[in-house]
Order: sequence, then structure tokens, then C-alpha cells
Amino acid sequence: MDLALNKVLVAPSTSARDQEPARFTIVEYEYGSDMVVLCQQIKKSPRKPFVHRIGSPIKFLHEGYRHIIDWDAFSLESQGFLDNVHTQYYRDMRLSQNIPRGDGDKIKAYFDRCQKLEDKVKLKLRTVEAFEQFPQRRKAFFNGDVPTKSLHGLAKSLGVSYDFVWDTLCRYYAYGQCEDALIPAYGNCGKNTQLPADADEARRQFPKGRGRTSKSTHAVKRIAHKGDAETVKRFKQNDLPTLQYHSMKSLCRQYNAKYATELLFEDELGNKYWDYVPEKYLTPQQFITRLEDACKNRAEFERIKRGAKEFRNKLRIKKSTVMKHVVGPSHMYEIDATVLDVHLVSKFCTEEKLVIERPILYTVIDVATTMIVGFHLSLNGANAESVTLALFNAMTEKESFCKQWGFDYRPGDWPCHHVCHTLVIDRGAEYLDKKMAALIKSKVGLTSIQITEAYVGRAKGTVEGLFNKLNRMCIHALPGALIKGRPKAKADTSNHACYTIDDLYHILVHEVIAYNKDTVVKKKLTQEHLLNGVSPTPLDLWNWGLEELMGGGKTVDPKSLMSELLPKRIGVITDSGLKLKKEKITYQTDNKKFEEFRQEIVLQRYRSGYEVEVMMLPSWNQHLWLKMGQKSSDIITFEVADTNELVKNLHFSQAIEILKELSVFESNARHINAIEESIRVKRQIDIASSNIKQLRGLLRSEGKSPAKGRAENTNADRYAQAQHNASIVQSAISGLSTNH
Repeated sequence: MDLALNKVLVAPSTSARDQEPARFTIVEYEYGSDMVVLCQQIKKSPRKPFVHRIGSPIKFLHEGYRHIIDWDAFSLESQGFLDNVHTQYYRDMRLSQNIPRGDGDKIKAYFDRCQKLEDKVKLKLRTVEAFEQFPQRRKAFFNGDVPTKSLHGLAKSLGVSYDFVWDTLCRYYAYGQCEDALIPAYGNCGKNTQLPADADEARRQFPKGRGRTSKSTHAVKRIAHKGDAETVKRFKQNDLPTLQYHSMKSLCRQYNAKYATELLFEDELGNKYWDYVPEKYLTPQQFITRLEDACKNRAEFERIKRGAKEFRNKLRIKKSTVMKHVVGPSHMYEIDATVLDVHLVSKFCTEEKLVIERPILYTVIDVATTMIVGFHLSLNGANAESVTLALFNAMTEKESFCKQWGFDYRPGDWPCHHVCHTLVIDRGAEYLDKKMAALIKSKVGLTSIQITEAYVGRAKGTVEGLFNKLNRMCIHALPGALIKGRPKAKADTSNHACYTIDDLYHILVHEVIAYNKDTVVKKKLTQEHLLNGVSPTPLDLWNWGLEELMGGGKTVDPKSLMSELLPKRIGVITDSGLKLKKEKITYQTDNKKFEEFRQEIVLQRYRSGYEVEVMMLPSWNQHLWLKMGQKSSDIITFEVADTNELVKNLHFSQAIEILKELSVFESNARHINAIEESIRVKRQIDIASSNIKQLRGLLRSEGKSPAKGRAENTNADRYAQAQHNASIVQSAISGLSTNH
């Protein structure tokens, strides 16, 4: 056996209950000697070093039992105590990641504990240095010949206790004879804790419970065991995926409700009475600890604790930036919507102030420069129409748009009218898959559309960051803006609203142009920008990059762009005009070319049913647009026919609703008429039956020939009718004479 200083002799396992074998550190050894100084490692209180003859059995006390084991049964290992958890804990405790977060008092208390620990280690080191000033004292200590008075005197001179000196010396020799050997094992706290196998073993190990008593029940909490750990693991696998709310307290309540309750009885009325089972109930902290153990790692636990969406939004690591996939300006646009934090008033207020719903802002932003290339305000909620108009605004000239909303536009103020290569959207309902696929296949110029995960804002970080900045820069300062943390006693912010939707357009146009000109975006700068003297504003980055990196960008005719962006529906050409499929509104046009085409369709097919693809705005039912052929650039405008005057000037959804209500009314009316008609027919049959009975036995024409003498027979009835008519006239005249 190759003995050496600080190597460790490891005893064989003495029983099945032996969790950790006995270990002896070689404190002192001279090559060729038959004597060695050993010190048994015991974490709580190391034993005093002793001199032992090599080859002789070693007598020692381990886990409450005395043992004698032959020298040859021991194995020799290299020391590992300098790399223990508590040593690493002591070295790393002042690193930033280990400093707790919170207020100043909490951080100060942490540093006070660190300083106290360092002072304690230094005091122990001074104790060892003072003891080993005299070499003969070290040998006497190993042989058990150091007088107690000597150690008492040393303790008094250092201002410590006798037990402190004794424990320090034993620990110093047992764990490597260095400063690290004197570090308290605080970092090991709880590392070797093992749960009891079941409730019975927990009661045997902790008969008085654990922790302090409760102020309300005056009882200690029960000890969790391995059975609880398995139950929590089963809860995590089977029940957790079905729960929506992931608060830790909520999960603990759900767990206890399912696994720690029992049915006491059920009364005659079916009412059930439950009670909790103390042997299965877990406190919130016990539940969190068991759930954390059941998870593979901290990331899985945080995903459960916060929810998958919030975890991906706030805690998921960043692998790369979006700039890695962007060539330059107009290469990639992001589009997203947000409900603006401001209340508006109707622009049709006459007698009363009418507060309307908060508008939705659709913004299109260039990823390479953070340039706002277009926007649209919607009062109709999130819909495909707003997406269409926002993209159209982003990809067309801005001069007429700016002048419409009162901005004195000069060339170059907002030079964004280019079609992007890639469009980034989320999985909102307004971004219809069919529409986006058609947009890629169209002649507009888009090559791809990236669809991000819904409700994960960081997937579209550029446009999401813009919303926050726009709120701080403009929206939150407007009258009627929503104020976070507003006192409940104050009037609601909607009472201060004074801007119309037109006013908001005017404000946003000015703010967007100012943002593009003045905002500093350092993160978008590259070395190439610096070498060419490009200033870090969206406008300058856009102008330089568009020419140098994108070859001027790609533009498209507004008419062609709008025809590709507008939502499509199937229309049916009929003899009365053009109808939307499954709708009842008819549209007509005075376009001669189409009317000739319609006439041919009606003549050739005999039945109406020729289908064409038409363009429309979902919120406007007054017009439809039809492109005459795939290769033609002619677009025909249709208006609601005069026969549909009932639904003119209405929102399309309102018109459809009216037609549905009218259809329901017609259906009900037909049903009621059918019932009343049957009653009327019954009355007619009854009269006929009565008359037939009266006519029975009277003379009548024989055979199948027409009845004879009908003209003469009518004379009496004519006279009776004339008499009746005269009575009506007489009563009317008499009434007039009386009035006069």
C-alpha cells in the first residue's frame, strides 16, 4: 500500500445500513517507517489524531458501533475533501450570482454573514498557528500527552473556548492541514438529507415532528416522505397538464384537493361532506420542494411555475438576433397590433359627448433599421381588413397620406414605399393562412412569411419594443390615456377623452416621422455604417442601406398592390347582376364590357351560376371589385343594386345581419301563413259543406253539361248587391247630413 500524506484509508462497509464507510486521513508518515498518524473524518466532530502501527487492525467507532477491521481490508484513496461543496461555497459566496436580490438591508445582512464566516475561518487558522509554534506540542497531541492546562491557556490567550480549540485542531488534521480544512460545512446543509420511506418511518425518525410549532394549532408540521414525492410526481405527469392557472399556491390546493382529502359521508339529498387527511396533506413549501425535485432541472420547474408562454417570453435564452437573417432595409418587416392606451370620442358628437372604444394600432416596422414604414388605426377590432390597409400603407408613397392628416410633407420625410422580402406575423386570427399564402404566390414580391408563436412578444421584439416606446413618448401623455396605478377615487380616464380618430391619425403621423428622424438605434449600427459616416437614426440607416445594400429596394404599383392585398370572396354572375356566394346582396355596374360578358353567360348557361373571384372590404358592403382576367389590369367597381336599398350605407356585417333577420322573419311569416291558410281553408270547407246540405234535394242540371240559365239566375243576386251598395252610400250621406 503506497502510503502518503493526506491520502485516505477507506474502511469496507460494515452493514447494509452503512450509508458511508469510515474514512481515516494520513496526517503524518515517514517513508520506510512502520508507524503512521491517522485521524478519522467525522463531519460533526472529527476524532483526535492517533498513532497506529502499520499492518495492525484498526479499532474505531462508526455510526454508534465499535469495529475492529484488519489493515489489509482498507483501501487507499486520494483526498477529495478540498473539492467539497462547502469549500466551493466559501470560495464563490461573493460572486454576483450568489448575492441575493432584494432591498439593501437583505444584501447587507448577506455580506455580514460572509464577513462573519471569513473572520471565523481566520480565527481558527490563528489557533492552529499558535498551537504549532512548538513542534513538540504537535507530537504530544498525536500521542495524547498534551496537558489540558496547555490547551486551556491557549484558548484563553485567543479569547475562545477550550472546545473551540479542540474541535479546530481535530478538523484541521482530519481534512488536509490547510485553511480550507477549517471552513464550516454550511454549503453541505441539506445536501445529504434523505426522505423517510413512508409515514411510519418518518414518525420513528422524528417522533416530535420537525420545525417550530404552529401558532394556531400548536403542532409541528408532519414530515414529508418518499410516498409524497411519488404522489407529487404523479400529479405533475397526470394532472398538471390539464390545469390552466399555474400559481404555486393554486397547484398546492389542487394537489391537496385530489390526494389529501377523503369523503366522510353523503346525505340523503346527495350533499357530499369531505375532510382532509393529515397523513397526506402537504404545506405549500413542502409541495414546492417535492415538485422541484420531481422536475428534471430548474428550467422545467420555472416553466411549470410561470407557464410555458411567460417562460418563453422572459426566461428563455437567446440563441441569436434577428439581424443575423436580415440583409438590409426592406428585407424583413414585422407587423403587429396593440390596443392603444387612450380613449377617444366620436367625431359625430352634436348634443352629447360620445366616448367610443379604444382603437387598435397596426404597425409595420423594418427590422434592419427599426423604421416605422406604415400603420393603420382600426375601430372594427382585429381583422384582416386592418392588416390589408396597414401593409398597403407600408408599401406605398406617403405624401398624400401625410397631407390627408395635416402634415406638411416634404420629399424624404418618410421615404418608405417598398415591398419587403419577408413578412413576420404571429398566429392572430386576422392573419388568415390562405390570405398569407396567396400573398406569397402573388406578383407583389414577398418570398416568405414567418409565423411566430402566439402571445410570445419577444419573437417580434422589434415591433413590440416600439409599442412600449410609443406609449411612453406620446400616448400616455394624451388626455383620456389609461394611467397605470390610477387611484380608484379619481374619475375614470375615459371622462377626459377629447380626441377623435382623425385627431389621433394627425398626432401619430407627426410622432412617427419624428421617431424615424430622431431616435438613436445603436444596436442596428455596423462597422460598415461607421466607416461610411451613417448616423444611428432609422431614417439615415434606411436611406443608406436601401441604396448600398438592397439596390434601391422593390416597389409595386398601388393598384396592383391593393388588388393582391384585398380579401377575396367567390361571386356568382346572375341575370340580375353579381352576388356574393351564399349572400343575397346584388351588385351592379355600368361597365359595358362586363355587361356584354354577363349577357353571354346568361344566354349560354340558361341558369345563373358562373363563379368569379371578387375583392371586397369586410366592413363595407357598398362596393365590390372584379379583375377582368388574370392578365388584365382592368378592375371593375360594383355598387349595391337599387333593389337592395335596404342595406345601403351599412357595415357589411350589419347588412348581413339584417338580411339574416329578414330571412328569419320571412321563414316565420311563411310558417304562420301556412297555419292561418289551413284554418281559412277549413272555414271554406265548412261553409261549402253547409251549403251543400242546404242545396241537397233541389233541382239541378243533369249530366256533365254546364249549368243552364246562369245569367237569369244572377239577376236576383245583382239586385241584392245593388241594394247593399246603396245602403252603404245612404249611411255615409246620412252621417254627413247629421254632421252638418
